[in-house]
Amino acid sequence: MTALTACLQGALWLLSRIGLAALVVLAAALALALIALLIPFRADVSWEGEAEGAGPGRLTVRAGVPGLTFPVFAYPKPAPPPPGAEGERPGLFARARAKLKAKFAAWRRERRARRAAKAAARKPRPAAKPKQKAKLTLQTLCSLLRGAGRLTRAVFGALRVTHIRVFWPVGGGEPDEAARAYGQANAWLYPALAVLDRYIYLDFDELRLAPCIDPEAPVPPARVSFRASARALFIAVAAVQVLIAFYREKVLDVFL
Repeated sequence: MTALTACLQGALWLLSRIGLAALVVLAAALALALIALLIPFRADVSWEGEAEGAGPGRLTVRAGVPGLTFPVFAYPKPAPPPPGAEGERPGLFARARAKLKAKFAAWRRERRARRAAKAAARKPRPAAKPKQKAKLTLQTLCSLLRGAGRLTRAVFGALRVTHIRVFWPVGGGEPDEAARAYGQANAWLYPALAVLDRYIYLDFDELRLAPCIDPEAPVPPARVSFRASARALFIAVAAVQVLIAFYREKVLDVFL
């Protein structure tokens, strides 16, 4: 009995430690998820034009979290360095990477072949009766539109566009044409910004339309840059509320 009691105590101690470790891992995962929802994700967008007729300019996008962003898009793409240029990585790393890539590809092919062989060896199951989907009614369509509107409001409410810098030269062939173009640009720009400001938070560091009246003077390149950020928590809460409403009103049955 003493040996059995000791074994039971050891098993209980081991189970308690495993449960404690599982709780710690779960708490860490929940904390990381909460931090990811609270930290605003942001994207820095920058576009700089070139001289007239020289090309469409250069667009760069960096995304990440505050203090840590990575380049995700660039147009036009930078040209790769020529072979043998300085700063090129040694061939050892390239060969090792190629070997790992080849091994991974071979493992995937072998895995697919095994799955195909197992699927062919299985007996064919009787075909299940097709499930009849719910019909799309006017009430379901109204529920979809309400949910889409709620989610759209949450996205626009969480979105912040800051550090906006706009420098745009406005010119024409003659001084009077440049003056008319400048007036039309102002007449379109500020009402459009007023409409956008009702739905999206906008914060400008610079907003300047530069009239180019002298046709002989070179036109400076245009520049546009801004930072778009949003906290995913508000969007996630709105998405969960919309899904719950869809489930209660049986809207999901139309798509499942």
